[in-house]
Amino acid sequence: MVLSGTTFSSAVRFLQYEKVYDKSIDPNVPLLEQKITSYQYVEGAPQSVKLPNSQSPGYSHVFRNAHSPEKLITSPHPSINTVKDFLESTVQLYPDALSLGERKYSPETKTWSQYEFQTFAQIKERVINLASGLVSVVESQIHGAPHPDKEQYNVGFYGPNTRNWFIADMACVYSNICSVALYDTLGKDSSEYIINLTEMPAIFVSIAHVPFLLSIKSRLPHLKIIILLNDFHNIEGLPKNIQKIANREDLTAKAKKAGVVLYDFSEVESIGKRTPRTLKGPSPDDVFTLNFTSGTTGNHPKGVILTHGNVAAGMTNSIYKDALSSTDQQYYLSFLPLAHIYERLNLHMFTLKCFAVGFIHGDVVTCLFDDIKAIRPHFICGVPRIWNKLAAQLRTTTLEAPGDVGEISRKAYSEKLKVLKSSGDVRNELWDPMWTDKIRQQVGFDRTATIASGAAPLSKDNIDFLMCALGVDLLQGYGLTETCSGFAVSKRGDLVHGSNGPVAPNAEIRLRSLPELGYSVNDSPDPRGEIMIRGPQVFRGYYKNEQETLNSFDADGWFHTGDVGRIDSMGRIFIVDRVKNMFKLAQGEYVAPERLEALYSSSSSLISQIFLDGNSHERYLVAIIGVNPEPFSTFLNHHFGIYVNPKDLPAIKTKFSRKDVRKAFLTKINDEARQAGVQGFEVPKNLALFLEPLSFENGTLTPTMKLRRIPARKFYETTLKDLYKEGPLEENPLRHLL
Repeated sequence: MVLSGTTFSSAVRFLQYEKVYDKSIDPNVPLLEQKITSYQYVEGAPQSVKLPNSQSPGYSHVFRNAHSPEKLITSPHPSINTVKDFLESTVQLYPDALSLGERKYSPETKTWSQYEFQTFAQIKERVINLASGLVSVVESQIHGAPHPDKEQYNVGFYGPNTRNWFIADMACVYSNICSVALYDTLGKDSSEYIINLTEMPAIFVSIAHVPFLLSIKSRLPHLKIIILLNDFHNIEGLPKNIQKIANREDLTAKAKKAGVVLYDFSEVESIGKRTPRTLKGPSPDDVFTLNFTSGTTGNHPKGVILTHGNVAAGMTNSIYKDALSSTDQQYYLSFLPLAHIYERLNLHMFTLKCFAVGFIHGDVVTCLFDDIKAIRPHFICGVPRIWNKLAAQLRTTTLEAPGDVGEISRKAYSEKLKVLKSSGDVRNELWDPMWTDKIRQQVGFDRTATIASGAAPLSKDNIDFLMCALGVDLLQGYGLTETCSGFAVSKRGDLVHGSNGPVAPNAEIRLRSLPELGYSVNDSPDPRGEIMIRGPQVFRGYYKNEQETLNSFDADGWFHTGDVGRIDSMGRIFIVDRVKNMFKLAQGEYVAPERLEALYSSSSSLISQIFLDGNSHERYLVAIIGVNPEPFSTFLNHHFGIYVNPKDLPAIKTKFSRKDVRKAFLTKINDEARQAGVQGFEVPKNLALFLEPLSFENGTLTPTMKLRRIPARKFYETTLKDLYKEGPLEENPLRHLL
């Protein structure tokens, strides 16, 4: 079947790939019951290899994973070819295993329960009922509505992570409807743009967003059906302002007046249960989702076309793990936005791996670590801002703590780091009982074996610290929406931290020289340039945007990622920065700000957020910095003899404008950054201090907490001009005492 808007008249070079499965897979044994050892890290063995005679002028060799250099793997197992197969394979083996869970709110005690789960069999039953109900309501409310057996159409998602969100996503999969996810924090203009571009007749939405959708319904001609992700009979735990609008009669009347039909979630499930449909399901070539980019440049987001075959290929890297038995119930916490392909694919991966997935019960800032303690996950995925913040907090309460706690922590970390560097071992019989195990228990990581970081680079220093302090493997991955999430991830046991590991067995990459930015594939010791990728997990173009699609692929089918990378002698990928992020200073030096921001964030616990900026008219950088209150309070006391309660945020803020404080702050963070390898022209010469300068609300962060550099530059335009007008801050005369 063809989804309108996903085919192009021009000759875009989308390559076709033959079905290839891992040669170490037994096709007659279910994937969950297999152990694949041939992919494990081996010291001194290359992780990616060069294809012979593949280099051309301006381009590096083509690199493929050393595990499968002959052919690109298109699926983890012969039985896994669509997203539907992920759930089906797990239900077949472990129908009674725990699947999706949430915490319930008790109005009587005003507390949240422990996680309560439904089994995989129960989830599949709900998925099928909802899928039948969805097809029925679309047909009953829209004259001449397309039937998903004959023509795909789009259905929207607009709300935070919940069990119902994922069930609705799978209902679309089972009925072969294309899902379109809108970020929960998406602004008015972008929401309206996506809804109209995709011509969606129906949308799953949280109660909180209903008033907004009704207010712009006159400008949404195709939207006819709103299905709540909540139920009217179960609104306990929602914010009070949302509970006030959650009145069935009132909202139904307002929806009818606006020209849409409103259902709650269980109502559509009940319709499907009463009138079951024959659901054909998808093929590998059908479109699974239109996943809109998070828009770091500030322009309209682009709709990335991802097929079921793309997702099946994208799962290949996730299979290289010991098999799970029916008694090995493991847990995962979902808190990154499901509208982002990173977390979306995480949930499908953990479905395939038979994990019990719990959903965060509120916003990340206030609920994340409470939920981590409640579910005690075995595996947890995050982004650098989360891990940098956790590392800063742990450093403050351990390495930087006064007295015996600080002394023991520094000794334990020093000894564990030596072992980590020499053997890769994150556990230690001597120091874990008195240090690491206490930290793990304190933050809810006592069962955690692995944490993963994606969306942006994480500094080597923070990787080392978190691995030692928490006793976990930390895997860093790299990918884009256009590559169906990650296509590279570091290997357990690899002593070279900071890399993104090798390219996955389902893709091939090469580098393109960027002479205007000073990067060449002939650089020594490692080639550097723009990363280009080809393979079965690469997207099928931008929705209704043929020109942008053509601009993103070359004549041989290589997709331009826009990221600068280098590949070392072992075939590991290191990310340098985004091509579009880089800028030149007046003296001609090029600056890669994302790399520097990661280094500053990891080298100083004082920093919670940082935005570095510069331009070709200035000789130095300036910084917008978010301050961590607790370390800042200690800093003030140490350098100025001032005590300010770190919980007294208004009092903390009064110190931000003091020039002597800013000078000392700048000197300290620059000294720490220089120790981490920052060069002279890369250090900022002036700064402005804030509590939280970057946020979703002011448009400077994406939903995955990545900096939106152009909007941030515009938002802080006056501040940046004032910093340059003030000029470089003088060196602190007491620097030798800092």
